[in-house]
Amino acid sequence: MSTFYLMPPRLLLGDRFADYLKTVFPGLDWSRSSPFELAELLTTAVARHPDVYVIYREELAEGEATDTALRNGFGAEAGDEVIEIRPGARPGDLTARRWRVEPSLQGSS
Repeated sequence: MSTFYLMPPRLLLGDRFADYLKTVFPGLDWSRSSPFELAELLTTAVARHPDVYVIYREELAEGEATDTALRNGFGAEAGDEVIEIRPGARPGDLTARRWRVEPSLQGSS
């Protein structure tokens, strides 16, 4: 079984990562790194894990249900785990929701 991390848009994730890096490396200016670059650094690190995939919200097909978009665009199969990361209620917060891809209905597209 595969695990798909469904992330918020790269811009949002990169900004959150930059905010975190400011706490670990005080005094460094992270605005020189683009949020997209920072998000891609995380994607590269995750790619070292077998059967784990990072999908950014902006990569999903518009107008499709999330599970359908993961199946059609990224090869997700029934039983695969999805860990969906979304912005939280407070600025800077992120929340996670875990779910499994359900079997597709016979005869549906």
